[in-house]
Formats: sequence, structure tokens, C-alpha cells
Amino acid sequence: MTSKKTSPFSRRSFVKSAAAGAGLAIVKPETVFGSNANSALQLGLIGCGGRGTHDAGQFIRTTNTQVVALADSFQDRLERSKNELDDRMKEKGRPSIDPGRLYKGMDAYKNLLASEVDAVIITSPPYYHPLHMEAAVEAGKHVYMEKPVSTDVFGAKRVIEAGKKAEGKVSVSVGFQIRYSESYQQIAKRIHQGDIGEIVSGMVNYHAGRLGNRSRPEASEVENRLRNWVFDIELSGDIIVEQNCHVIDVANWFLQSHPVKAYCTGGRKARTDVGNCWDHFIGAFSYPNGAIMDFSSSQFLKGWSDCRNRLFGTKGCADIAYSGKPRITGDNAFTVETEGNLTGSEENKISAFLESIHSGKFQNQALQGAESTLTSILGRIAAYNECEVTWDEMMKSDQKFDVKINI
Repeated sequence: MTSKKTSPFSRRSFVKSAAAGAGLAIVKPETVFGSNANSALQLGLIGCGGRGTHDAGQFIRTTNTQVVALADSFQDRLERSKNELDDRMKEKGRPSIDPGRLYKGMDAYKNLLASEVDAVIITSPPYYHPLHMEAAVEAGKHVYMEKPVSTDVFGAKRVIEAGKKAEGKVSVSVGFQIRYSESYQQIAKRIHQGDIGEIVSGMVNYHAGRLGNRSRPEASEVENRLRNWVFDIELSGDIIVEQNCHVIDVANWFLQSHPVKAYCTGGRKARTDVGNCWDHFIGAFSYPNGAIMDFSSSQFLKGWSDCRNRLFGTKGCADIAYSGKPRITGDNAFTVETEGNLTGSEENKISAFLESIHSGKFQNQALQGAESTLTSILGRIAAYNECEVTWDEMMKSDQKFDVKINI
């Protein structure tokens, strides 16, 4: 376990008072794409890794979206993403991406936003999400941004402010797609209507196998840091922020609030060959109503995994995971007759995003996304410092990462 002395970010670095954030200029956005409600959304992709290409492919598969521009730091990823997305669009009878609209470099997002796109998918490394979201909102583009919204407190505050500027102007969707799962929605409805009574405690788990190492032997240290961002604390936020935030977001949803404090620990023991992220966390989050959620996660397992939310209330227990039948036991027993609880959640989320644009009733998930990201950051700060940390302490902090990458 990483000790306080070797922790990369000390307690002193986050308890200082933060200066007030600078405001963003309000730029009047363009009208929704075309006057015809059935016109194709012109979509740009910022960050052409596996997740970004997947998300753009889902837009193509489930809607009449036309992907028209790509931005990434690396030429090989631009070309690979273009080829995959062109194949998907060919299946739908849509034109290929113009090779002249592949934008390369750290500032490629600026060229993409200056082009004629109606909306952008932001799947760059999470450290850059606040920067890219701010720029997209100022350019009047609708935003579909993957989670987490940031890797530090400063970045989350930027997203909240950008969300305020977007309100009523453009749609902002944040990639916590589990909230669009029909199974999870059924359990959430019953929790909120009191079927398990007053929530006393619960379990929040995310145990998974390790991710693949994408380093290249011939690449520079800086290039490999960016390519392998998921193992870099500043670029990804560590596993508790980058990956575990999904189940943490569900906990906030079920309890209809964010925690007031956290105590966590963890470290690096099973996966020490790459990066500087921890491979396990364990701790507890305390919510305003007195409910305590114990939390654990790992990212190295072989042969077993579990991503689960379980709540214990005065009238019963609610239990749901990524797979297996969700159940409420106790006074108001209920079972969802399904096994794949994430089935359709991405499609539902994308459809809701598109509908918000077509209808003019713009979504704004910036604050929700920031609060769930900040809940994960709260746990990380508590773990790195092996102490209890309150929400107010975190929000007063000046924690701000600086990756210093320029390629």
C-alpha cells in the first residue's frame, strides 16, 4: 500500500482554499442541425481510441448520424477510427469521412470545432475533458462526453461552470449510461418510492480484470504516457475515478445525493509493471441521511469479477449488478426477470441525447456528471492520504493536475 510519505498528492495539496473560477464567455450557438427534425446530425469525434470509436459507431448504428470529422493526437488512431467508422456508415448507405477532416495534434480539437459539426463526442483522456467541453460549449456544439468529467477538483469545477453556460443553449450528456438501463431504472424507482424503507447501509463494488498495456517499444516516454493514459493518475484519475465511477454514480442516484465524507485506503500490489495507478481501493462513503456505503474495487483479477450496488434498508434489501436478476427482498419483494442489466442502456442514452436536440429541450448533465466524478475524487483523496476527508474540504481545495504533455 502506498504510504502517506510516498503518496503522489499530499493532503496539503488539497486543503488550501481555491481561488474563484474564471467565467466563460457566452457564445450564441448555431441553430439545431437543419430545420428538418429528421436531418442527419453532423458529428465530430475528439479522441479516437477504442471507446471513442465505439461511441461514434453506436451513434451510426442506432441513429441517422453522419460522422464527418475526427481529432486525435496520433495519425494511426485517426486512420484506424476512420476505417472502422467508414465501414459502419457504408453498411447504412452513408458517405465516408473526408480524409481532409482528420485533424491531428494536441490542438486538433480546435480545428474540428471550427468545422461544420453540430455535436461532438469527447472521448479524449479524462484530464482533457474540461478543456474540450468548454471549447465545445463556446463553439455552440452539443456535447456527448464520456465519464469521468475530469481527473481533479479544479477540472470538475470547470465542467460545472461550462454546464451553466450551456443551460438552455446546447445539450450536454455525460456518459453514465447505467442510468438509462431499464433494469436499474426499475430498482431505482422502487428504492425512491420507499420499498426498502430508510436506507441504512450498502455495498458498492467494482472488481475487474486488468486492462491492456498499449505502450510501444519504439515510442517516447511522453508518447507512451498519452497512449497508455488509463494507467496514469493525472490523465485518468486512477481506477476509482476512471472506472469505478460507474457504480459510484449509481450509489449517488439511488441515494439521491452525494456523500458528505469518505474514508478509504488501497494501493499497488498485484499490478506494478505499468503506470502509477493503484490496483485496489477499499473504504466507506457517508451520505447526508446517515447511510454508509462500503466501497471496494480492484483492476487485476483473473477468473472473477463483480460490479454491484446493494442497499440495506429498514424494510428490505435492493441488489443489482451488471449481470444476474436484480432483486428486492423483504417486505416488498420484487425481481426483474432479466440477466443482462446493461442491455440497451447505451442505445437509450444516445436516443435521449438526440431527442433532446431535435425537440429543443436540451439535456444538461454537467452537474450530475461532475458530482459523481467528484465523489470518486473524494474517495481517491481520502485513500491517498489515509484519512477522513469531507466533501466541503475537497470543494475548498485547489487540487489541480498539470500533465505537461506536448507532442
